[in-house]
Amino acid sequence: MEDLFRKRQEEKARSRAKDEERLAKGEVDPVELQRQNFVFKKVRADRVGFVKSREPKSVKFLSL
Repeated sequence: MEDLFRKRQEEKARSRAKDEERLAKGEVDPVELQRQNFVFKKVRADRVGFVKSREPKSVKFLSL
């Protein structure tokens, strides 16, 4: 299991180094890089039903 975590850490480190290199070369700007690395970039909001959770009537929430 430790080997799996170590490999993942190495993979992430390589990815970060590649991203830093691309930024330094000017191939991509920080905003575009963030957009490319965004986890849910391929999720379509019209296909996924994100619904605000309803507050249960038995619990009172404070409005701050």
